[in-house]
Amino acid sequence: MKQLRFGATLFGAVVLAAAVVSAQAPAAPGGQGRGGGRAGGGAQPAVTNLKVLPKDTTYAQIIPIMRGFEGALQVECGHCHQWEGQGNPTNNFAADVKPQKDVARAMIKMVDSINEQIQAGVSATKLRTGDQIQKVTCATCHRGSAIPQVPTYNPPAPAARGGGAPAAPGR
Repeated sequence: MKQLRFGATLFGAVVLAAAVVSAQAPAAPGGQGRGGGRAGGGAQPAVTNLKVLPKDTTYAQIIPIMRGFEGALQVECGHCHQWEGQGNPTNNFAADVKPQKDVARAMIKMVDSINEQIQAGVSATKLRTGDQIQKVTCATCHRGSAIPQVPTYNPPAPAARGGGAPAAPGR
């Protein structure tokens, strides 16, 4: 159950730091070498170095998750992975050489924790039948930026207080 919830959170959150897991493709026919980039058809590569996702996550499950991260952060694979370009045999998605990959892993854990807390808190209240709980996703904060941009808010100045009571509306 935890594995299903975690996977659903990641897919729903689809999107955090362009790549927490690592998929490393073994040498395959058709020129796709180790981690050869985005797969077309043929045999699916093995998945290795999973530190956040369940160990039995398949290549077919990882691709939509990674695409979600790409979309939420508007980055390419190389933001987190050792990636030289689509189909390049020097791609190595399993390598832990970039710090962004560890940041992504930490943020996925954070998003999962937040969603568990929201679920527990909201479940304790009485929702109407059919109500759904909005999950936090990578896009919640990133909004298409690798580093979330927090807009500044300048509250309006308080109204000046005069000596008397305010006039009643409509008089």
